Amino acid sequence: MRLLTRRQAFGVAAVIALIVAGLVYMVLNQQAAGPPPVAPTTVNVVVATQDIAPYKTITSEMIELREMSSAAAPEGAVTAPGQVVGQIAQVQIASGQPITRGQVTARTAAQGLTFVIPEGLRAVTVALDAISGVGGFVYPGDHVDVLTTLQQGEVTLTRTIVQNVQVLAMNDIVSRPSASRGQQQATDQQQGGTGESEGGAPVAEQVKSATLAVTPEQAQAIILSAFKGAVHLVLRPPEEDTIVSLERTSDWALMGLSAPPDGEPAEEEQEVATGPMGQPVGWPTGMYAPPGMAGAAAAPPSAAPAEPSAPPTVEVIRGTDREVVTPQQ
Repeated sequence: MRLLTRRQAFGVAAVIALIVAGLVYMVLNQQAAGPPPVAPTTVNVVVATQDIAPYKTITSEMIELREMSSAAAPEGAVTAPGQVVGQIAQVQIASGQPITRGQVTARTAAQGLTFVIPEGLRAVTVALDAISGVGGFVYPGDHVDVLTTLQQGEVTLTRTIVQNVQVLAMNDIVSRPSASRGQQQATDQQQGGTGESEGGAPVAEQVKSATLAVTPEQAQAIILSAFKGAVHLVLRPPEEDTIVSLERTSDWALMGLSAPPDGEPAEEEQEVATGPMGQPVGWPTGMYAPPGMAGAAAAPPSAAPAEPSAPPTVEVIRGTDREVVTPQQ
């Protein structure tokens, strides 16, 4: 191996020194200049276009997408309109304010029953017991028919007043039980109870009321039926939405008998509404003929005998004397 001469060794060392000096110079210049500038980034966030009150449902007209820097966007800012449309504002949101996920929540019964009532319907509550409430097997989300039993004179009638209405709540329960809870309830009921208390005694779920989603007209019918008689629920199978035309059922029909004829009240009403011979009260005499008396309507009323009129008289004046005389017929 050939060794470098002294001059060659100094030359190589000088080259290496220059390279190292150049590298050190570049590093020192970079440190003095600082890090290279980073281009600012932007993000689209959902911003309120108007003031949104608490518990107000957010619609597409209330929001818009705006571009702002990532540094100015608040933490948890919503970046898509679909994430807030249909949600409920939990706090006051000012116009122009970016909306965050913590400011909105889903429409559930946890925010109040009013948020789960379908559009155009009303919530009405009826009192029930274990029998009229289908033994406690009705849960929120089920659909039922509502029947009423009324007393009309001597006849007791049952009829279906509304069909296929949604149950919003049973007592104060607004959601269906979990699958495990439902299986446990079914097992308990097969064993003769719906659970056990701390002392081992069975505890029955008391059905006290049901809250239904109905139209305003149906609400009137249900409330009147509950006031006049008894109300029962009839549970429907899932996805069964058939509306059936039903006739009312009476106790006389169940016994195979004909309903009793109209009683005295109808006759009394007829007597009040008409005068003698069936003539309507207030009609001129002779202008109305009862059935079976053809031509009576055109017959003039019989004239009462006229009283005898006084004979004519003549007053005769003779000077200052006056005399009333009756001419001879």
